Amino acid sequence: MEHTRLTVTLQSGHGTLARLAATLNNHVVLDLTYTTAPTNTATAVVCVTQSDALRAQHKLRRLVDVIDVTPTPASPGTADLADVPHTRHPTGAPRP
Repeated sequence: MEHTRLTVTLQSGHGTLARLAATLNNHVVLDLTYTTAPTNTATAVVCVTQSDALRAQHKLRRLVDVIDVTPTPASPGTADLADVPHTRHPTGAPRP
């Protein structure tokens, strides 16, 4: 499954992670990591399917806490490296 990695830089605060999760609720999220820093900033790395990437990026940019969103396309082979769950059909083709 082709996916895109969105690196989101945020102003960390009360409820930031909840707002991030609520914003991504209608998208297929393959992986999400959230890291805070002592400077009241946070970084979230969100892996979404390539078909959801553009819409998810636009929705994330509208969040008041978001400073920047950087997309990085990833090929199907990199899902193994990123520990992104994926399923394959027994013939080796991706499932529809």
